[in-house]
Amino acid sequence: MQTDKERYLWLLSRLLSGDISGEEQRELEALTHADPQRRKESEWLQAYWKNNEEKGDEDSTRAAFARLTTQMNAADPALWPASDVKATAVIPENAGEAAEQYLAEEQAPPVKWYMLLARMAAAIFFLVGTWYLLDSTGLLPGREDGLRAEYNIRGTRSHIKLADGTSVWLNADSELKYPLRFKGGTREVYLKGEAFFEVTPDAAKPFIVHTETMHINVLGTSFNVKAYPGDKVTEATLISGAVEVQLKNQADKKIRLKPAEKLVVTNGKDSMQDQPQPGVPVISTATYFPKEDSAIIETAWIDNKLIFHDESFTSLATRMERWYNVSIRFENTTIQQLRFTGMFRNETVTQALEALQLTEQFNYRRGEDAIIIY
Repeated sequence: MQTDKERYLWLLSRLLSGDISGEEQRELEALTHADPQRRKESEWLQAYWKNNEEKGDEDSTRAAFARLTTQMNAADPALWPASDVKATAVIPENAGEAAEQYLAEEQAPPVKWYMLLARMAAAIFFLVGTWYLLDSTGLLPGREDGLRAEYNIRGTRSHIKLADGTSVWLNADSELKYPLRFKGGTREVYLKGEAFFEVTPDAAKPFIVHTETMHINVLGTSFNVKAYPGDKVTEATLISGAVEVQLKNQADKKIRLKPAEKLVVTNGKDSMQDQPQPGVPVISTATYFPKEDSAIIETAWIDNKLIFHDESFTSLATRMERWYNVSIRFENTTIQQLRFTGMFRNETVTQALEALQLTEQFNYRRGEDAIIIY
């Protein structure tokens, strides 16, 4: 099964070859717009390919196609026969020039088909080679200072191993930018969204996580950061070790967290009633669910659990959108204030909503582009 990146590369090669269908082009646009970094890369690759195509010639295109068919034949001879020569027809001596010309045309290789595939092959060779070469070195355009970007669309999670051995679990709808190699006296990464870090200790090189509202400085520890740009709050939850948090709007103030402590900072001007004023840091304890269990709500997503405790429907709906890759809208604002406690793991979004209906009364329907709660 193709990954999103592999599918994206294939569709982009179809676009460059001029053989993409309308449905495939719409799919390509959806994959491109789902990732802001991919949009930049797509524009650059198309411009680079156009320039490369203008400088190319038919011989190089045929050579690229020949390399592709050789590789396919070596991998599976039945998939791509080594010879595609038609049987030679016998032309009677008295057939005349017209018959000879007709049969010659019938037996001639389908040049248009050949060149179309050759053009596609050249596009694929160029794209895949260029992509992975630049991606492996962190030099794709749009990546500041050679930073590599890992982005998860909604409904997906991933694990990243950094050069120093640090492990990062990246949640849905999140982006992490990091260098392939850490240079200098620090190890710095940039996060939009949510991630859990298990940092390899190195007293000589502090590990720093940058978000829109705070810098988190650690030496070796495990912690969770939730910093979605559109959310009401930014959270840093320490599991083990020690971290020091510096707020961007209070550069002279540094806050140290102890294990099982959580720092919450309200973003923007529209703060919630149960949250402090914007920019004011509050330290609380990590939330366990249930009380006698060792599962921490803030990090349960790593174990593929969506746990919520006395959470408003508005907040839960936002998390469910990322978890299930759906859009949820409310027609009744009163329902947004309903509060829920529970856990989802393998349930579908329909099963999850039906489970919530067992504790609170509300209805829902599926629209063309969203689930409507009323």
